[in-house]
Amino acid sequence: MPTLTLALWGLATLLTLVILFRGVIFNQIWQFPFFFLYLFVNLLQAAITFFLYRSYGFTSSFTFPLAWTTQGIVVIARALAAVEVCFLILGHYKGVWALASRILGFSGVLVLALALYFGKNGYAHGIITLEVGLEAAIATGIAGLFVFARYYQILVAPATGQLGLGLGILSCFKILNDLFLQKFARAIGFNWNHASFCTFVAVLLVWMWALRKPIAMRIPNPIMKSAAAYSNLMPQVNQRLAELNDQLAHVWHLESPKS
Repeated sequence: MPTLTLALWGLATLLTLVILFRGVIFNQIWQFPFFFLYLFVNLLQAAITFFLYRSYGFTSSFTFPLAWTTQGIVVIARALAAVEVCFLILGHYKGVWALASRILGFSGVLVLALALYFGKNGYAHGIITLEVGLEAAIATGIAGLFVFARYYQILVAPATGQLGLGLGILSCFKILNDLFLQKFARAIGFNWNHASFCTFVAVLLVWMWALRKPIAMRIPNPIMKSAAAYSNLMPQVNQRLAELNDQLAHVWHLESPKS
């Protein structure tokens, strides 16, 4: 591999080790267990693939299935980290989390079923399907989570929000890689690997900043008002919904249905 690729790979590995070491020293792994599990799995994959590529080459029949297997494990670990971020933000709202967890669970089962179906065309096809499906779920889930939290003014701890932001950026980049840029791998060459590693290094720096304090700030449990108080707010909510509907109808040039 080119020297720049090895250098970026080494830098990403070093930053990951620093985050893991700080997480152990400051007991942050108990605050974000699945996030640190993802970092550990990703680090382990880097070591395994580096050994395989150096020892057996890129096209070896021994390297191919092991490399793709580790890739599938990493993306599953990243999905669990994204679910953890969702829980840390929505977990205090039992009703909302009950709905969100069911949506996440259904999405996971659907992606797994699609991966098994397309896996009959080849092991790599199954793993790519699994990766694209989970990455799409992570990206849309994180984006929807932030929009939902902003709209309903849900407080988000800075560290949790920055961890989620990094996961969303990585997922978007992975989707771009799997669906588009892999088709032009020969034309782009190692330049795409450099861009991929630079993105991961940038995300690792964001995560280092997010976890710079030994104990992440905790958001207090929300104090919900009574049902009667919310019932008094319903006319205002309905008015906002009506205004939103009118604005969207104007944007899309839709006419109101005739009575």
